[in-house]
Amino acid sequence: MVIRLFQLGVAGVLGAVAVAHHAAADWREPQPFRRDVVDGRQFDYNTESFLHRFTFEPAPGLNQGMSPPRDGVFGTAGSTRSDELYTRQEIQLTGDFDGPGYFRYRYRRFEDFDGRYDSNLIGVGSELGQGSGVTATVYGDVEGAKENVDLHGELAWEGGDGSHARAVVVAPDFIFNDKQGDAEYGRYPFTYYLSGGYRLGEALVYGFANYNDNTRLHDHAGDFTYRYQQGRGGVGVEVPFGDAWEMGLEVEGLYTTRALDDRGDSDHPEQRLRRRHSQATAELRYAYSADTSLWGGVRYFRLVERERRPADDGRVDRQDRLERMAYLGVTRRLSERLQLAPGVFVNHADVRQREDGEPDDERGFYAKLTLPLQVTVNQSTGGYVALNPTARLHRAAFGGGNVQVYLPF
Repeated sequence: MVIRLFQLGVAGVLGAVAVAHHAAADWREPQPFRRDVVDGRQFDYNTESFLHRFTFEPAPGLNQGMSPPRDGVFGTAGSTRSDELYTRQEIQLTGDFDGPGYFRYRYRRFEDFDGRYDSNLIGVGSELGQGSGVTATVYGDVEGAKENVDLHGELAWEGGDGSHARAVVVAPDFIFNDKQGDAEYGRYPFTYYLSGGYRLGEALVYGFANYNDNTRLHDHAGDFTYRYQQGRGGVGVEVPFGDAWEMGLEVEGLYTTRALDDRGDSDHPEQRLRRRHSQATAELRYAYSADTSLWGGVRYFRLVERERRPADDGRVDRQDRLERMAYLGVTRRLSERLQLAPGVFVNHADVRQREDGEPDDERGFYAKLTLPLQVTVNQSTGGYVALNPTARLHRAAFGGGNVQVYLPF
């Protein structure tokens, strides 16, 4: 255990050299309600934001399907602007007890359309029946302030053919009303999450659904009431055909509604937000030889946000973003431990938005060249670290540096 914790610490530092899968939704984990969403997203998107996020993830984009969480350190980090990083960090560590039980630690740092967040879970679980493949785990996201403690209950199953399923119920701030008097939930923010994959012959069908129940928070100190509701889901398929071809397809969608009602003398002005998002990615991969594979795909991305609030608060209050991308690349094994996977990504962004009550529309073509060099650091597990310098092709400039870490235990 001591050796594992040491490895965890070293790999965690590697994963945090800069501090970020799909920016829209986290398919592999539930996303419960967070009270800091009251203040809204504290950063804005420009015309290159989602191009950067896509190219800072391992390529090809759909090459991992949707496997269940596993022990290890995984992440990516890349510079999207001079003052901003896209970050995704995942750490999981499991320690077995004598018998069927186990201890598990799971950490995650990521972002969604409401902002950036951390999840820090400590739990205990057990297999339900020897050899059943079914486990039950209870986690707590524990902080010093008891009103901030989240409770997670999880039931998971893994089959021998790669099929798997997982159900999670999250009770955020589950003792909030009993541990302080400045605010109270009129309706608690329960989150329900389902995910899984099912093997159909050689094909794998997978998907997820996440629902944040209608929430009502009465803030007595701030003199406002906050309401929030969100649903999101996605479906994907991986299909091999012929001796060397493979196709992948993913579609996902999201809706969010939230409102802040001023009850008299609040420092928070009244707000209303409606958010809709849809995304689809199709990809084709070809194993040209034992050392070389070719890949390419197309991607559709749509984000519509309508927010009503004071026009002088300095933030975008309306945006309709439509992006269409095409990409292609080659993965070439250079040696036993080195692999290079250069890719070209061309994205057309049409962004219609209003900031401070004034139109601020942008549209155009944006392109990047990526040159990720992957170094295998553990051949027995397939663990690697990749360094990914990128270049902007639409204006001949550096496109940001990126570090990717995949270190399964």
